[in-house]
Amino acid sequence: MQAFAGSIAEKVRQAARSQLLREVAITYSGQLIGSGIGFVIQLLLQRTLGPAQYGVLGIAVSAATLTAVLTDVGLSHAMIRFGSRELADPVNGREKANAHFLAALLLRLALTGVVSLVGFLTARWVAVDLFQEPALARPLAWVYLGLVGSTLYSYWMFYIQTFQRFGLRSAVVIGVAVLRFALFGTVWWFELLSPTAMIIVDSAVNLVGFAVGMALSPRGLLAVPRERVRAAAGELLPYCKFTGILIIGDTIFNELDTFMLGIYTDAHTTGLYRAAWTYAMVLGFLNLSVANVLFPKVTSVSDTAHLRTFMKQIVKFTSLLAIATLPAIPVVSWWIPWYEQQYAGATTIFYLMYLGIVFELVAGPLQYVLYSLDRPGVLAAVAVAKIALNFAGNLLLIPSHGAFGAAAATIVTRVLGGALALLVIFRTLKAREKSAA
Repeated sequence: MQAFAGSIAEKVRQAARSQLLREVAITYSGQLIGSGIGFVIQLLLQRTLGPAQYGVLGIAVSAATLTAVLTDVGLSHAMIRFGSRELADPVNGREKANAHFLAALLLRLALTGVVSLVGFLTARWVAVDLFQEPALARPLAWVYLGLVGSTLYSYWMFYIQTFQRFGLRSAVVIGVAVLRFALFGTVWWFELLSPTAMIIVDSAVNLVGFAVGMALSPRGLLAVPRERVRAAAGELLPYCKFTGILIIGDTIFNELDTFMLGIYTDAHTTGLYRAAWTYAMVLGFLNLSVANVLFPKVTSVSDTAHLRTFMKQIVKFTSLLAIATLPAIPVVSWWIPWYEQQYAGATTIFYLMYLGIVFELVAGPLQYVLYSLDRPGVLAAVAVAKIALNFAGNLLLIPSHGAFGAAAATIVTRVLGGALALLVIFRTLKAREKSAA
């Protein structure tokens, strides 16, 4: 028993001394402070707006998230994939990387223009005919009007991630969160708080975040010759047929519960689900921080033996992080009914979300190995399968179990999808090793 405890303690000490932990800590500290401020904003919104209006805001935010991914279609992941390898070249890799960065920016802005126009023109139809929520029309219209802000800020986040400038990324994230809270307080003070007002605030903050972030980032992005940009676009677009499906698929999967709850239940039930989601996302940002650090590192590795070693390190590291999240269960169980009794039903929904988040924390980063193995098509196929399975599960469980049923269908889908991706990874590695022998 003492030997086992000593072994665990040694693993903890090794993890604490690793550069990976420092980078994750820097990223997560910024994300935690930023998301902590956002969490406070969400708590105040829940109480001020009430479940019905908060549910309307939740649907609009889900629409914004889904819409934003249509301005990306995998360009950001493709940009990191090419850019991280090119930046490793000390000779002329920087210029090649900048060509991919600029091509991705121009392509994303072009997509944003198209999506914004179509979304704005169809906002009322979506609100009235699809969701039967006339109050949703105005927030949705403003979501599309402000789409350029979220596109530009999202682009910068991936851009600086490729350089692995995690300290700068965290500093900007915190600054943006502070500005968002200040604007929220101003709107609240003048009694102008509404779903539409929050959407306008978010759009303005995103624009400021992009401007400040780019001003502090490495220079030279706009100095790339036009011919190189065209060539880079020609490399990015074919790769997007996989990453695009993956990004869109994952976003649809993540927002499918909210959309289906909005269609098959009422705004109050959707509000309970979004309240549980707000608490779960505090832990979800830990997953995001780990992914932000590991993605550019894993995609730059191609050697099979190195990949296996890296995967073992990842599992040890993420397992320790998963254990560290356990205190969240009793804390949230006490907090939700204490803070606002009308959201007490969100507690059991949170339990299921927690299980899914812990699984993603441990197993999720391993899926990036498929980029290193040049098999992004597997991730795309898994994303499509997850949507189909979750849609079927929601159809079966939402009518009888509401938001709890949606969360149950999602966790089953997460586990099955992740297990399938891991199976393909291990089979591919084994085949590689056999062919090399």
